[in-house]
Amino acid sequence: MYTIVDRRIPEPALKKLAKAGTPIPFFSEDITYPSISGHPDVFLCKTPKGLIAAPNTPAEVLHRLANLGIAITMGELYTGKVYPQSARYNAFVNTSFFIHNTRHSDPVLKQLCESLTSLHVKQAYTRCNLMEAGQLFITSDKGIEKVLTQQKLDVFFIDPRDIILPGHNHGFFGGCTGIHDHTMYLIGSCNHFKQGNELKSKLTSRGIDLVELYDGPLWDGGSIICI
Repeated sequence: MYTIVDRRIPEPALKKLAKAGTPIPFFSEDITYPSISGHPDVFLCKTPKGLIAAPNTPAEVLHRLANLGIAITMGELYTGKVYPQSARYNAFVNTSFFIHNTRHSDPVLKQLCESLTSLHVKQAYTRCNLMEAGQLFITSDKGIEKVLTQQKLDVFFIDPRDIILPGHNHGFFGGCTGIHDHTMYLIGSCNHFKQGNELKSKLTSRGIDLVELYDGPLWDGGSIICI
């Protein structure tokens, strides 16, 4: 397994993640605003048809992925300096759903996901705010929670106020996580946020293993993309 992750996540978390697979540290400069400049989910989106990348994804990252044999489809639109242009690739995608503010989605990304059920949400930082494990949809955005509940999906809301994102009042839960097979990786520990025990219980009941990457507060690193 390869894991694409912001190179600025806490060092203990990066070291523990390396035991599960090969980390590919992500970074960029002068493309988007600094707090999210290392967030892979701002430039990359994993779909059932493979990985899609913004055309202005740093060349060094693209070369590293290509050298590892990871196939990449290039998107049409650049990741922008500010929101929502910075969120063109920040969609939630699994084998059933494409969830995003579809007014801002990259056209190539939408085309790759045309066979999936498309759900429009107001929050364009959708992947930052949403992940799924064992058919449990976990979000830190009330608007996303409402849309998914209307679809009769199993939704768990996590208060984002305890999540660290340097430069902001708080981060988002989806950005703290990655999923591979039946294992969820969490940048932080359930001991450091009030809904931690409830989350562990819900994951256990669905047969999902939880790997807490360090003993500290939740850290929004722009998702862990597992390949």
